[in-house]
Amino acid sequence: MTEKRYFWIKLQMDFWKSPVVKMLRKPSGGDTYAVIYLEMILLSLENNGYIYYSGVGDSFAEEIALVLDEETINVEFVLAFLKQKRLIEFSDDTSFKFTEDVTADLVGSESASARRVRAYRKRQRTIANEQKALQCNTTETNRNLDIDIDKEKDIDNNIRSFSDENDQVTSEKSVSKEHHSVHKPTKKELDERFESLWTLYPRKVGKQKARKYYERAVKNGTSDEVIRKGIESYNREIQVQGTQTNFIQHGATWFGNAGWENEYNFEPPKRNNN
Repeated sequence: MTEKRYFWIKLQMDFWKSPVVKMLRKPSGGDTYAVIYLEMILLSLENNGYIYYSGVGDSFAEEIALVLDEETINVEFVLAFLKQKRLIEFSDDTSFKFTEDVTADLVGSESASARRVRAYRKRQRTIANEQKALQCNTTETNRNLDIDIDKEKDIDNNIRSFSDENDQVTSEKSVSKEHHSVHKPTKKELDERFESLWTLYPRKVGKQKARKYYERAVKNGTSDEVIRKGIESYNREIQVQGTQTNFIQHGATWFGNAGWENEYNFEPPKRNNN
């Protein structure tokens, strides 16, 4: 049984200021046109960017209007606009798809298992942060109790003890800093390591951003081997699923979303023989 996949769209911060959306919103009722545009993108997700006409409505626009619960005349306007701007391509009278200009860096998907893994890791991080905060609070409480007890002792001994403790903490921080500085890779080393991974990625778009996301991942403890295996798994899923080029994530998007944490689907899609 093919595992269920979840799809989403991720809007850029300047989405509503983009030329396409601004032109859609310009005429009277334009906000409705912009909403229909988004609704149609969502409608196309499970079909790799395609919307199909089944003949329920008298026209393509009427059928989409029925599905979206919108007025047919408004859908007709949006379709005409998108076709004129070459943002959709009609294969025939029964289907059209959104072009790469629409789907690039906008559409994403993940399997149900990957969704569960992501949620599990998020819970684990939350628990770890809560435990760390609790430990810090406990340490601070114990320290305050020690200070209250020490106040009853000789002031000179109290100052000396506090000074020794600070010297020890300072020394530990210095040693830790030296340790990290020894193991920190140089910019040249990071560039070379990133290049070896970038050559494996299937859609080399957004290299500069991807390089920044890679460096951030390395600083957070992610190894090159983990990233390499993630790219290899994604390549395999693309081949097995027959993913179209405009639905392959840009390199910047994949690295930015830590794509190596996803679980990929290697089961061939079911063919409709009807």
